[in-house]
Amino acid sequence: MVPFGLSAAQFQARYRRCLDKASTHVINKFRELFTQPVPDTVRSAEVQIFFGEDGLEIPSAWIYYSGENNKVDNSDPTIFPGRAMELSMGLDKMDAFHEDYFVDEDFDGLSIAANTTKAWFAECWWKAGGWSYPVPVMVWVHDGFGDGCGVELSER
Repeated sequence: MVPFGLSAAQFQARYRRCLDKASTHVINKFRELFTQPVPDTVRSAEVQIFFGEDGLEIPSAWIYYSGENNKVDNSDPTIFPGRAMELSMGLDKMDAFHEDYFVDEDFDGLSIAANTTKAWFAECWWKAGGWSYPVPVMVWVHDGFGDGCGVELSER
């Protein structure tokens, strides 16, 4: 457990180091995703990063594909409009941080963690070759944690 007492800059650097340990895993998983064909019926995709209801969970991410005629089909492993899939982040062994980093309103660690995770995610996506993904993709932190802004992951 990382004890409470780091400055905001120290917390951000430590949190980023924890994320960086999973970069190779995430980049490889993104490369696998990028080999899957994306049909013309998919118009865009959105990634949501989740921190749980109270913001204390280890980050997880889901990608949501959309198009004109979205469908729901949990048995279809392909990409299609309406498909939602969890992205493997490799953060299951991430260091735990003291709860005060996330509940102390003066510290605002949740915003720091959210913005840091979003930036790290985007960098991994681009390093895996995602800038040329065949549909527009944006990443957001769910529930508006952090700065509330999305990041474009692809050029389309």
